[in-house]
Amino acid sequence: MPFRAWLLATFLLLHFQQACSKPIEEKVYHRVISLSPHLTELLFSAGAGDKLVGRVSYSDYPPQAGSLPEVGAYNAISIEKVIQLKPDLIIAWQSGTRPVDVNRLKQLGFNVILSDSQKLSDIPNEIERFGKLLHTESVAEPEAQRLQAILKNLNDHYSSRKQIRAFYQIWNAPLMTVNHEQFISQAMQICGAKNIFSDLPLLAAEVNIETVLQRDPQVILVGGEQAMQNQWLQDWKKWNSLTAVRNEQIYQLDADRFHRATARLIDGLEGLCKAIDKARKAMSKTDKTTKE
Repeated sequence: MPFRAWLLATFLLLHFQQACSKPIEEKVYHRVISLSPHLTELLFSAGAGDKLVGRVSYSDYPPQAGSLPEVGAYNAISIEKVIQLKPDLIIAWQSGTRPVDVNRLKQLGFNVILSDSQKLSDIPNEIERFGKLLHTESVAEPEAQRLQAILKNLNDHYSSRKQIRAFYQIWNAPLMTVNHEQFISQAMQICGAKNIFSDLPLLAAEVNIETVLQRDPQVILVGGEQAMQNQWLQDWKKWNSLTAVRNEQIYQLDADRFHRATARLIDGLEGLCKAIDKARKAMSKTDKTTKE
C-alpha cells in the first residue's frame, strides 16, 4: 500500500475509533425519550424540554409534556413505539424502568442512560447533569443552584428547631404510609419533623390505627388523591386522643408534588415547613398551658 494511502487509512481509522469512544456526555442529542414522569419534569427544569420526543404515561407536568407521544408506562415500555420515534437518547429510571426493557433497548442499539435520585440533594444534581448532557447549562446550572440554596436555607433555619412527630397518610383503606427513604419523609426531616413510621422495612406499607394512636403524631399530613382528602380529614377528627387532632394540626398536601423527585418538591418545602412549624408552635402553647 502506498504510504499516502496508508496514512489516510490510518487517519480515518483513528477518527472512527475516537467517534465511537466519545463519552456520551459530549455528544449532541436532539431526540430524547424520558421513561418516568419525574425524569420528564427534570428535563424541562434543565431547559431540555424541546429535545423531548416521547414520554411515559402520567408525565403531566409541565402541561406541555402532555402533548408528547406516549411510549407506555414507566414499568411497561412499548418498544415498538420507542423505535417509531427514533430517539438518539433514552433516559431510564433505575429504580422503576424494568431491567428487561433497558436491556432490550440497548440490544437494539439505543443510547440509554440511567437516573436515580435517592436524596433531596440529588434533584438539583440531576438537573445539572442533564444540562451538561444536553448542552443546556445556561438554564440547568442556575436552576440547580437555586434549588440547592433552598435546601441549605431551610436546613439552616429548621435544623435547630424542636423535632415533632409526624404521620403521612397515602391511603385510608387500608391505612398506608411511607418509611424514611421516601422523599416526603426526607422533606419532613428537613422541616424538623420525625416520621413516626420511619422504621418500616418497605417504602410504603399498611399500618393499623392502634399503632398510630400509640405513636401519637403531633402533626398529620394527608396525601393521596385530592378528591378523597376532605373525607380523610373528617375521618381523623374522630380520633381526638391524638395530639394532632386535639391541636387541629392536620394538613392536606399535594401528593403529586411530594411524591416526585423534582424541582416542584423542593419548591413546596417552604409551605410544608411552615405547616409543621404551626404544629410545633401549637405544641409549645399546649405545653405552656399545661404547666400553668
